[in-house]
Amino acid sequence: MLLKNLAVYGSNGSGGGMQFILRKEGDELAAYTFPEPFAFDYTADKYKTRKGFSWDEDGYDAAIQWINNQYEQHKETWDEAKKAGILNANTHI
Repeated sequence: MLLKNLAVYGSNGSGGGMQFILRKEGDELAAYTFPEPFAFDYTADKYKTRKGFSWDEDGYDAAIQWINNQYEQHKETWDEAKKAGILNANTHI
């Protein structure tokens, strides 16, 4: 059921200056991370990180783990984005 919902609606979230999106792209689950404050479509591609996973429960679990690792590995980036806020953000298209 979870994968059916992801195929139709995708999923997104944010925390601590990092945002993420999960969505179906072709035959795989695509995971993206990018800094606050702008929405995915209004964030320049150079600020987005993408990784593809298998379209199954194992792929979903791996994608969640990857997102968590991205947060830990790039904490300085997320902290800077959070501090900059919308007025000082440099991630806009």
